[in-house]
Amino acid sequence: MKPTQFYIGVALGAACLVLSIASVTMGQSNQRLQTEAQSQQMEINKGNMSQQIGTNILRDMAQSSVKNEKMKAALSKNGFNVQVTPNTESSKSDKK
Repeated sequence: MKPTQFYIGVALGAACLVLSIASVTMGQSNQRLQTEAQSQQMEINKGNMSQQIGTNILRDMAQSSVKNEKMKAALSKNGFNVQVTPNTESSKSDKK
């Protein structure tokens, strides 16, 4: 083997070593970023669930305020005006 071939082989081996180290480092960095993104998505999902629960509670409060004046007053005090609309299913069944 000629000395130039030896040096080319050593250089290619060193390049492979550097690229392997870079690949491992990038893999670890990617895993850390995926974990961070996953935790952020979990927080977003918790917020969506809280919003759904709040909407359902408000809907139930509005339904009960039809019969309860104190509930209706509490809702209107906080900016929610409840208006009673006729149920479309019962009005359709009445027409039959």
